[in-house]
Amino acid sequence: MIQILSGGDRARFPQVFDQMFRARAAIFKDRLGWEVDVANGLEIDRYDRCDDTVYLVASDADGHLTGSLRLLPTTGDTMLRYEFADFFDAPVDVESPTAWECTRFCVHPPRHGARAELLIGLCALCLESGIEHIVGLYDERMTRIYGRIGWTPDPLAESRSHRGHLIVGLWEATPHALERMHARSAAPRALPLRQAA
Repeated sequence: MIQILSGGDRARFPQVFDQMFRARAAIFKDRLGWEVDVANGLEIDRYDRCDDTVYLVASDADGHLTGSLRLLPTTGDTMLRYEFADFFDAPVDVESPTAWECTRFCVHPPRHGARAELLIGLCALCLESGIEHIVGLYDERMTRIYGRIGWTPDPLAESRSHRGHLIVGLWEATPHALERMHARSAAPRALPLRQAA
């Protein structure tokens, strides 16, 4: 199941956010060795303290999170504009009310089906919300995985940093992309569940 949450929902769903932030610490800090802030086992940055930050979380039938991602409007502060700016020789800046940045994409613990479920949920959310493009930074090794799932980004820029061979990609949200992912996945054809206000 996919749920859509905002930063303002943190007090209402503390266990969901706790699971997500702990998984992010385990993946980005412990496994990948990224320079991220972890306190009390939770990986939280300044974007997580904004009430309008959007999250997609995938969970199994028992309510345990299997994956999550974070969305930021490109008309505001983004990681690509600030934290990732030094990764590239020239600025890579996407700014549009119909383009959102995806960051902190992770499956926890690594479950391959969660990747497809998250991307299907993300594309469905885009189509439902008038979002036309998703921009994000990803490791080059993810290219084949995106291809297998059926939603491959267009590369905008490439960089080799201490974190590896990184690419800025632009995903176009279309009904065809959603249909293609559904055809390749066993995930149910349900729209993301938006939490009540």
